[in-house]
Amino acid sequence: MAIQFFNTLSGKKEPFKSLQNGKVTMYCCGVTPYGNTHIGHSRTFFSYDLLYRTLKDHGNEVHWARNITDVDDKIINKANSENISCSQLVSRYVSEQNEMLELFNLLRPQHEPKVTETIPQIITLIEKLIEKQFAYVSQSGVYYRVRKFEEYGKLSKNKINDLKAGARIEVDEAKEDALDFALWKFAKAGEIYWPSPWGDGRPGWHVECSAMIHSLFGDSIDIHMGGRDLIFPHHEAEIAQSEAAFGKPLASTWLHAGMVTLYGEKMSKSTNHLVAIKDFLAKYPSEVLRLIFLSISYSQTLDFTFELATENLKKLAKIYRFVSLVNSYAVQANLSTIHKEFDGLIFADLSNLVTKMKEFLSDDLNSNGAMATFFDFIKNVNIQLGKLEKSGQKLREEDILLLKTKWPEFKNWLKITLGILIDEPKVFFENLRNYNLGTEISVEDIELKIQERTKARADKDWAKSDAIREELLAQGVQIQDAPAGTKWTVVI
Repeated sequence: MAIQFFNTLSGKKEPFKSLQNGKVTMYCCGVTPYGNTHIGHSRTFFSYDLLYRTLKDHGNEVHWARNITDVDDKIINKANSENISCSQLVSRYVSEQNEMLELFNLLRPQHEPKVTETIPQIITLIEKLIEKQFAYVSQSGVYYRVRKFEEYGKLSKNKINDLKAGARIEVDEAKEDALDFALWKFAKAGEIYWPSPWGDGRPGWHVECSAMIHSLFGDSIDIHMGGRDLIFPHHEAEIAQSEAAFGKPLASTWLHAGMVTLYGEKMSKSTNHLVAIKDFLAKYPSEVLRLIFLSISYSQTLDFTFELATENLKKLAKIYRFVSLVNSYAVQANLSTIHKEFDGLIFADLSNLVTKMKEFLSDDLNSNGAMATFFDFIKNVNIQLGKLEKSGQKLREEDILLLKTKWPEFKNWLKITLGILIDEPKVFFENLRNYNLGTEISVEDIELKIQERTKARADKDWAKSDAIREELLAQGVQIQDAPAGTKWTVVI
């Protein structure tokens, strides 16, 4: 099954082909750790995670790097304001980031290079650019000559003359052109610095990624991914640096994750308009956020609201209820129980469900199409199991075989490729009690109502059975019938 991606560089969907068959190299831009990790960051990280899992699902050997920008103006300013070192500040927020990765079941890349650990490679790259006259030394640092790179703007589709018209000229008499960007900044008093052939200083923002990519993977990689806000100027600058220095395309495929807004406004650390990860986890299980991100294309803007989170919590509970139900049928199923009267196989779609969902993921990581296919399967099976139960009949032998063979495989695929169903249903619903999602009715009263309903079902008094179900639902209790008996959870 072939994979295709929307390539920002070409502006269209293209079949994906790696430079080396069966092996993929990819680089993803990480965060600048100077503030709390928020769900806007996590959107990009989930996109990386989905890309990595999908490539692996297609049998690829994936070599992946995600950087950490651990020296930057914002880091320096924040560290100075708190009277601590940059490394102390970075350590705090990188630890928070790593905790987020674990809580959200996000896979870690093989490489997590830091700027402070890549200084020699950065200096070597700048030296090469100076040698080729793509860079020059000024009174304030080393700058890249943007106009010398004729293809500047090919990723963002910007034209140099248009940029010139809108550019804000910096006060730097030694800077040749307002468009030129810093490769090396000479140190100011009180700033962290490293020695270089041109003077003490630190790297500019863009150059770090070019140096990291080259030192880890060589001249060219298969996939470069980041947030949509990085297309210009960051990724455009990376292309200019790398391709000027090494004479080869930096990446054949460029993917960009959509931004996250909060109630229609940009989510940002600088304005404090955000939802911190720790605040989200105080209200919802971590899997809810994954489900939110899977429900929309990775490349589209997602407007986060707490109403959306609650809606996806309900969807997640629906999935776990379904898994609990089907698990009980799989355990109870006996190959000697056969019925011929009930039309069709209830679990027929299990035989090709992975293939159908994989086809969506292969089309530019269309996770929303894959999840819609799964929810359609849940709906259809629930309807048919309800009919089967009211008919008083048993599963057909063919259905039982499908459950025994395909259901465990499918659950495992969901966990490995989409990263959902990380808990057993019992654990998931027990954990829900840690949130403010309860009901006023007592456990004893719930059990009494369920006993009353069980008797009504035994008497085939379906009207009374349905009435009790609705009564409990109105009081915040969801019940579920299974071969092993009736289970209940709080309504979410």
